[in-house]
Amino acid sequence: MRFYRKLSAFKAISFDLDDTLYDNHPVIARAEQELQSHLIAAAPECANLGRDFWWQHRNVCLTNQPELCHDVTALRIACLQSGIQQLGYSAPEAKVKAEQALAHFLSHRNNLQVPASVTQLLAKLKLKYPLVAISNGNVGIDEIGIAEYFQHSYFAGAGNLQKPENDMFDQACQQLNIQPHELLHIGDCTHADIYGALSAGCQTIWVNNNEFGIKKKPLKVLPHAEFDSVEQLQVFC
Repeated sequence: MRFYRKLSAFKAISFDLDDTLYDNHPVIARAEQELQSHLIAAAPECANLGRDFWWQHRNVCLTNQPELCHDVTALRIACLQSGIQQLGYSAPEAKVKAEQALAHFLSHRNNLQVPASVTQLLAKLKLKYPLVAISNGNVGIDEIGIAEYFQHSYFAGAGNLQKPENDMFDQACQQLNIQPHELLHIGDCTHADIYGALSAGCQTIWVNNNEFGIKKKPLKVLPHAEFDSVEQLQVFC
């Protein structure tokens, strides 16, 4: 636990989800493997694809629809549909197969257990502060059992720009009726969470948990504090 700036009084706390509250790296790795198995069963031609096939379709989708960079779910389904259609399936067939593949992926993407130490922390913090979730990803907070702890939740896509853009930070402050400096944002990503929250005028704590699989980028701006795990937020309970 290291403090770099003086924390002023805050009235609410916002949390990133993936790789902040739990180790998301193995979850996504398993979900990607399950997706590939599903695709091969649904479209056997997928078994013979090179490693770059889906990446190339992702790039094409982003070139044609740059706004998809702010919506990981919409980007994935557009990529799947484009790739499946190129394999010789009709547009309607590709659409159905892409939707089924996405549903299969999400079922495994949401197959995770938030540690009891984290849910206990959220329960305690909720008694003192309004809590909100602010995520660039597509985890289902109902599916993973943490929706009850958050007063509001914001996800990139459907009109919301990804962090580090201000969109979701601004919405949270407006709905909570607080000033940006009264929001303390907790996250693992040095760019999306720390730089993003500071740019929006919020206070920040960087969760730099070395036990998690994701690799951290170096800090470009200092957060107010750096914690080794999210559980260290017990100091605010």
